[in-house]
Amino acid sequence: MRGITVIDVIRHLGVEPTPELTWSVGNRVRDMFEHQHGMLPDKELRQKTDGSGGTHCFAVYPREMWDDIVLVVQAHQTEAARQLRLF
Repeated sequence: MRGITVIDVIRHLGVEPTPELTWSVGNRVRDMFEHQHGMLPDKELRQKTDGSGGTHCFAVYPREMWDDIVLVVQAHQTEAARQLRLF
């Protein structure tokens, strides 16, 4: 494996990767990467995470972004919990 994906980090944190979580975090991390590097991240064809056996093109980030991705996941979870408290 050349790099890491958002789902790699989410799973390492023991969080179930839902579509809403992965899309939200993935969009933020992609924007961070593009802002820092002036280009979009590389993509790799990898096994789908839903167990269907197919493949999907995932954005792949340098391992140095691990801590940044953790922070984005944690911020997303904090905001989601805050939103639930409103109701």
